[in-house]
Amino acid sequence: MIDGFYQKLAIPEACHLGKRVYKKLFYENAPLNAADKKAFTEDIDDIHWLYTLKPETINIARYQDDEHDYQEVAILQINLKNPRAYKRIAHVMQRAIPYPILLVFVDGSRIALSIADKRINRADREKITVEAFYETEWMDLANLTEAEQAFVDSCAMTRFSFNNFYEFYGDLTARIIALNCAHLNGTYTLENALSREERIELLCRIRQAQQQLAELRAALKNESQFNRKVQLNVQIKKLAEELEHDKAKV
Repeated sequence: MIDGFYQKLAIPEACHLGKRVYKKLFYENAPLNAADKKAFTEDIDDIHWLYTLKPETINIARYQDDEHDYQEVAILQINLKNPRAYKRIAHVMQRAIPYPILLVFVDGSRIALSIADKRINRADREKITVEAFYETEWMDLANLTEAEQAFVDSCAMTRFSFNNFYEFYGDLTARIIALNCAHLNGTYTLENALSREERIELLCRIRQAQQQLAELRAALKNESQFNRKVQLNVQIKKLAEELEHDKAKV
């Protein structure tokens, strides 16, 4: 089933690498705390470096400016024994690998994707700083929603910009952001009045509002004073209305 997903990506065969990556690489080269080590040891079955997209294997130019160094794009598949900590594992791997990478986590018929914005470290130009992480929720390839199917269909890389790897990776980022928006409003679309940065900002605001709404509802459940209950209900109604407005907008 995962093979069907890669076929949708339409990656040229010349980019295939198919090399196993041992967890030892991360134990030796990444700053892992106790929780990170536990996740790598107990949750990962194996890791495979499936594709390397380079100018030599795909007709896309390298990109470099004062802040970015996008020489290539790598695609890694992580087969999991337990999916509970995939975001933690994703953050460790994104920090450890200096290239722009797409991580494909596999749990049975389900997949989750991870990408990250990276720039050259201003204090040490030999190092990379991760500016932002983007992950999808789990998608069951055997039972995709309409929005998820639209996302997968849109990920054919022949539809991406081939000007350079920075633009190419940006197109992938835009699709994952659009999918995360679709999980809120049910519609997957790359066409939106908001810019990519505005969509990201609004997504963050929605997640904060969802957290605040959950806290208010929990407080209401435990409140015994009538006047305080009224106040909480007013706050919940106002916040819920704002949340629905933002979901429709994103």
